[in-house]
Parts: sequence; structure tokens; C-alpha cells
Amino acid sequence: MLTLVNPYQVVIDSGPVQMSVTAERRGEPIVRELRKLEEPVNNWLDDLRRYLSFAKTTWPELSNDIEYPKILGKMLSGVSLSGEPNLTPMAAVAGSMSELVCEHLVKRGASKVLVNNGGDIAIHLGSGEKTRVGIVPRLGVKPSHYLDVEGKKIGGIATSGRGGRSFTLGIADAAVAIAATSSIADACATVLGNSVNADSPLIERRAARDLDPATDIPELLVTCAVSSLPQSLKEEALERGLKKARELVERKIIYGAVLFLQGEMRQFPPNLIHPIK
Repeated sequence: MLTLVNPYQVVIDSGPVQMSVTAERRGEPIVRELRKLEEPVNNWLDDLRRYLSFAKTTWPELSNDIEYPKILGKMLSGVSLSGEPNLTPMAAVAGSMSELVCEHLVKRGASKVLVNNGGDIAIHLGSGEKTRVGIVPRLGVKPSHYLDVEGKKIGGIATSGRGGRSFTLGIADAAVAIAATSSIADACATVLGNSVNADSPLIERRAARDLDPATDIPELLVTCAVSSLPQSLKEEALERGLKKARELVERKIIYGAVLFLQGEMRQFPPNLIHPIK
């Protein structure tokens, strides 16, 4: 179902996709293009359903000789760039869908587009355009920080962590990746969320298959609950995440990362985001 919120924004609720799309052409609304978004979104979802077995296979096992549909191609590209061999393309599904919607509108003349698919955001800014994106420290709360975006360098911002729509191996309340595309950001946010981690009886884990028989990571232990952690354990977990963030930035896969855990925050590079006063 597609709902027109105002001439510049629609909300799409179609199966696993719940996204907000805002777009304009040099300050003017593009209502006709926004109203027609439901059809391509459903087509991409149909493509994904047909190739779901591939999407649930770890990316190193997938053949390069197969011509995958566009949605799966973006998902596969995002996770393979992350370099983490245990990821399946599903780790980048929400960001890839955001990216496809964004590209679709740009091809139809949009000069500014923001697509928010459950926290995985695709951005297109034309010449002279800019925007500000709020960063939340955990699910269900208001943004505590913001990131100013200007120009075409940053095209994707994604958040992973506990309490979201997908499982996590780590304990981050939120792990935010900032990248050139939302498919890359989504995959790397998953990696960062998994990397903010520690071993402790205060952390409850279960096999993913016990929580969801249809999961793409059935054998992996995922985080179910985290009690209040001592400061030393929080610092240990965040340092692990920060190490992974530095690695991804140094490899030029992402531009930066922000990590939140029980009231603590780390970011790389420094001064990437700013507090909302």
C-alpha cells in the first residue's frame, strides 16, 4: 500500500518493506513519480522471492556466472565489499531496496531524494542540495546526534544493532555506517553491529534457527538480551567495534561509523556527527 503524506513524501508498506520516500525536482514536487513507486517496489520484491535461496547463501559460495536480478546484485555487491565471509546478501536487503528506489526517482528527474527503509537510508543530492540526518542511539528513541550531508559523496546511512528487524551477533544498541551507497552502508552496519561484542554471562545468546526457522543464519548464535554491563566490558566491546570501523574506513569501504552501547558512544573519524542541543 502506498500513502501520499504530502506532495513531497509517500510511505510504502508492502510486505517486508516499510519505507518513507521524500523527493523533489529543484524544490518542486514530483507527485506523479511518487505515486507510481509501488509497482517497481513490488517487482523487486518478486525478483527477490524468486531468488531467495541465493539471497540466504553466504556470498563467497555464490557463483559469478549467474545473472542475478538487480535487487540481488546490489545486495551481493554490498556484502562482498564488506569482506565478511559469513554474511549472506540478506544483510544488505533493506539498504539495497532504498538504493533502487532512490535511483529510480533520480532517473525520472528528481534532484533530491531521501529514502528511509527502516533506518537504512539512501540519499541523492543534486548540485547545491543538502540535508541533515538524525542519528539515534537505540531503537525507539529520538535522535541524539545529527550528520550534515552535502554533495554526492555520501549516498547511504544505515543502522544495525539490537532490537531491529534483523538478528545481530553483537551487543551494540546501534551501529551506524556511512558510505557511498545504502547497500554498502547496510552490509557494513551489520558488520559493525556484530563487531561490538564481548563474552560475558550478562549476555544471552541463542541459535538463530531457534528464534526464526526461516533465518538466513540458522547456525549462528545471536544476541537475545544484554544486562547492564560494567564499564570495562562496554569499553572492550566498543573498542572491538571501533577497530572494525577503522579497518573499513582505511579500506575505503565506508566514510565513517558511529557506535552506541548503554549510554556510551564512539565514532570514527572524530567529529563525524554532532549532538542535538
